Amino acid sequence: MRGQGSGVARRAAAEPHGAEVAAGDLRWLLITALVLATTLALFFAALFVYRATGPHVIGWAVIRRLRRVSRWLLPRWSHRWRGT
Repeated sequence: MRGQGSGVARRAAAEPHGAEVAAGDLRWLLITALVLATTLALFFAALFVYRATGPHVIGWAVIRRLRRVSRWLLPRWSHRWRGT
């Protein structure tokens, strides 16, 4: 008899814990979604400012240099994927 009573008490105590875990999971989901949305908004805002302020010769020079370095680091993927 004693074992059944303690099992019921454990089960009753476990239910609020499950609700806490679900609430915590929902909080983390909302925080992650908020961080993602904020990051995307900042990226598109920066892209808008970049395009609105005209051509950026130095920016393109840096991109060309990075592409050249990446081709040196990864020669197999330097031009296009060959599938081999």
